[in-house]
Amino acid sequence: MSIVPELSATFWINWLLAAMAGETAGHALNHIYLHRSGRVIVALMLSFLATLILQGTTGRLRRMIFWFAAFLLSLLGAVLAETTDVSMGVGDNGAILLVAILLVFSFVICYRLTGNLPGPADDTDVRGFFWATAMLAQTVASACADWIVDPGGPSERLAIAVIALGIAATIGIYSCTRMPRSVMFWPAFVLSGTVAALAGDVILKSIE
Repeated sequence: MSIVPELSATFWINWLLAAMAGETAGHALNHIYLHRSGRVIVALMLSFLATLILQGTTGRLRRMIFWFAAFLLSLLGAVLAETTDVSMGVGDNGAILLVAILLVFSFVICYRLTGNLPGPADDTDVRGFFWATAMLAQTVASACADWIVDPGGPSERLAIAVIALGIAATIGIYSCTRMPRSVMFWPAFVLSGTVAALAGDVILKSIE
């Protein structure tokens, strides 16, 4: 069985659910353990790496492990975004810019070493870059969501409208052009990740 699920509507629905769960848990951890975020990040990183190793070595439950890794990735993204914002004192905009620069470097390094952009694939080399890039992309998405909900951020209605237009444009370009799937995947990933992060924030506030 393929390690990576097929990119379809089901994939994106499952991704949104996993990301929402991860973002909700991440926001909860930020409230409880922000003063010990370094230890939390190390523990999450080790758990994430262990999950990826398990996915690559086991022949069973690969899809389930993939989605658990997606959950951990979203959880880690929420914690990293908050830590970059608060602990480094750069604010939401600074966190978005800093992690976005790292994200671009990840694309460049992957392309230089493999000749391809990172994307969800069964190829071992590309798969490693995919998870590293996905972690940075989800951190950007989480930082964007934090910026949107913060008092000094943009209007939430305007932000949601821009995200909706972005998703519609991405779907339209993917459907009507021959743009490579690996190129179109990442705008969709960041936009859907931002939606998941916003939903996670709403869920946590409703619980509180």
